[in-house]
Amino acid sequence: MKEILFLWAIYSVFLFTEATAASGSVELDEYSFDKVISKFKAVLVKFDVAFPYGDKHDAFVALAKDSKDVEDLLVAEVGVKDYGEKDNEALAKKYGATKDNFPIVKLFIKGKSEPLPFDESKGFTVDELRRFVREKTGLYLSLPGCIKELDKLAAKFIKADTEQRKEILKETINSIAKVAEKDSVSSKIYKLIMEKTLEKGDDFTKLENERVKKLLTGKISDEKKKELGIRLNILQSFQPLDGPNKVGREDL
Repeated sequence: MKEILFLWAIYSVFLFTEATAASGSVELDEYSFDKVISKFKAVLVKFDVAFPYGDKHDAFVALAKDSKDVEDLLVAEVGVKDYGEKDNEALAKKYGATKDNFPIVKLFIKGKSEPLPFDESKGFTVDELRRFVREKTGLYLSLPGCIKELDKLAAKFIKADTEQRKEILKETINSIAKVAEKDSVSSKIYKLIMEKTLEKGDDFTKLENERVKKLLTGKISDEKKKELGIRLNILQSFQPLDGPNKVGREDL
């Protein structure tokens, strides 16, 4: 019986190591944590049980895969054991993570003394994780429905003066002509937001963002919810991302 349990323990460790490596996230412990964290502009860390599973873990793994090409962002996991040597338990407690609230996700930004907590009240999903990282760091992580080329123009548009915005709108219209048919709905939203911002001013994106969020809380069809979700994602591309928490937009 002891031999079977021993072999199962070895197999479990192997599975966890393989899963972590395959996910694109890095496994950290109390010895490597500070050394690794200090090397990146932004590090997203999930504190969880030693052998995580379930929808939340799957969402985190998906985010890790999606961000594999973002050099300034590291996605990492700290596996905590509440038995034996209780590996990483003290490290987790330092950041407010215990077995009673696992998993907990924290965003460490270089230059800030305290990490930012991920608020899962809107859902612990890959989309919400993407929004969180993108909003708090300014690093580019594509959201569903977004088009990278048009996201670049949106970033330029929001920083430009009125005359420059008119030229960027023309550039956007030219870019839309090259966009594949499958992205035609999304591309029209970029154009519409630019036109409405020129017409109504910078408050438009903020008010539209609030309006869409309010609609999403109501009773709507799945198709409409998906459409509004895409609009909300594109609106985020027009949000200023040069505040005190931001690490730059060079990834865009």
